Amino acid sequence: MDIQSIRNASLKSIALLILIALPLYGAAKTATSSTYNVTRDIVYGDPQDAYSELQSLDIYWQDNKVARPVIIYVHGGSWAFGDKSDVNSKPDFFVPEDIVFISMNYRLRWDHQLYDQLDDIVSVVKWVKANSETFGLDSDRVILMGHEAGAHLVSLVSTDPRYMKAHGMSLKSIKAAVAIDTMSFDIPRVMKELGSFVQRRQHRLIFGEELASQLAASPITHIDQGKNIPQFALLYVADDEVNQIQTQAFAKSLISANVSVIMIPGNATTRQTIDVELGTSKDASSGALMAFIRATF
Repeated sequence: MDIQSIRNASLKSIALLILIALPLYGAAKTATSSTYNVTRDIVYGDPQDAYSELQSLDIYWQDNKVARPVIIYVHGGSWAFGDKSDVNSKPDFFVPEDIVFISMNYRLRWDHQLYDQLDDIVSVVKWVKANSETFGLDSDRVILMGHEAGAHLVSLVSTDPRYMKAHGMSLKSIKAAVAIDTMSFDIPRVMKELGSFVQRRQHRLIFGEELASQLAASPITHIDQGKNIPQFALLYVADDEVNQIQTQAFAKSLISANVSVIMIPGNATTRQTIDVELGTSKDASSGALMAFIRATF
């Protein structure tokens, strides 16, 4: 299947998902309360560590009477900036839909390495399992979601099983992954043809000069059949040609490995506003994403 066929099939799926999502979303908003609990600054790493603030999370939840599905959100910021407080409207969108929303900090460059960031994401998946009764978490229904650099990180964790295995888990512990607008699915391609001078310099600083290192850090490298790779939702800025090309290529690779995937184009937005507007009433892609999540659970 060529890229254009994937795009056409994805657009048809999106249209169907939006038709399904809108009535579901409206009904759920009417039937549920808009109030919820917020517990902030829970350290999932070593509390005595000097970087414990960077290994902390905020959890937006209702109660522990039933076990609810969980979204673990990984913020963007070029692997070196950002904070778990950068959630915008997402908790107000997801929590009333009976989904627990966790936003996590992770160790940032330049004091830490890429592996540390990936390890932190897996540590939060493990934290969900250990704290399921306290917060009403269903550890069998966990979705990883990330924006920009966070999208790259959750995609890499969800395609390369070594990071989960290091904590005694497998990719079966991840029900789905949601990548919100990243150009870093295939890092060597950024370096060769797609990236601007600034983007190539940034990727060189983060991932190094060696092709082997860039390949190892590229989610597309690790896609293969039989690895229990979870299904993916790929959101991208429709007017950003580079990110669209990367998203299409990643989707094609997932499909070739028999992994379910849906591409969701954002409104006429930027790399920042596609994340900021997610979960707002004016954002049509939010309905498609909610339909994907409903189908996942």
